[in-house]
Amino acid sequence: MKTLKYIIFLFVLNIVSIQLLAQPLFETSFAKGEWKQDEWIMVKSPRWSYIGKWVQGETFIQNKTPDGATPEEMLGTKSSETYTSMVLKNKFSGEITVKVKMEFADRMAPLIVFAHELGKDKNGIHEYREHFEVVLWDEGINIWHHYYKNGKPFWKLAAFERFPLKPDTQYELKVKFSKRKSDKLLSVNVNGHEFGYMDNSLPNEFYVGITGCEGINRFYSFVVTKE
Repeated sequence: MKTLKYIIFLFVLNIVSIQLLAQPLFETSFAKGEWKQDEWIMVKSPRWSYIGKWVQGETFIQNKTPDGATPEEMLGTKSSETYTSMVLKNKFSGEITVKVKMEFADRMAPLIVFAHELGKDKNGIHEYREHFEVVLWDEGINIWHHYYKNGKPFWKLAAFERFPLKPDTQYELKVKFSKRKSDKLLSVNVNGHEFGYMDNSLPNEFYVGITGCEGINRFYSFVVTKE
């Protein structure tokens, strides 16, 4: 009888432990009146002088884009004017999972950003230095590594997975940061597709956030959990 009670106790303890681990470190909806802008830092790209802005919808926020711009212009000549980004003020460390509900209106490119450090431009505006982007678009997922060298920004396509995704369709992009022995790993999951990216230059401590660019992007919610 005592053994049975002990087994039940361990079972309940295990369930409680799992529930505690699953508690979000941060969670918000981007619906009107549901999120707090003072919890975030607006960040510009070092590639352009443009400072982005969010446009509030009833159930989402979307990046401000040039009035009357065509999808082709937003991917090309006016792409710099579509870039809006922000990260949470508090850094995260250890194994975490970031989940964001998002969609794109045409082809691309809402994303989750993991930033090691933030810099400032000559006007004192926050801008990115080294960071990683996990990008959703109509042909799947791209992971971009942005880095600084001799005071200039550079970037490279670090990983990708190809599968079709549809415009004006809400997806939950889930990215888990973890460590396997000495290796650092991003595990990416969206719409039943999953792949991993290992890179030891991934930071141990980082800002996390979202970016909308290269078209109209909508963001509905943002959750960070401890794994």
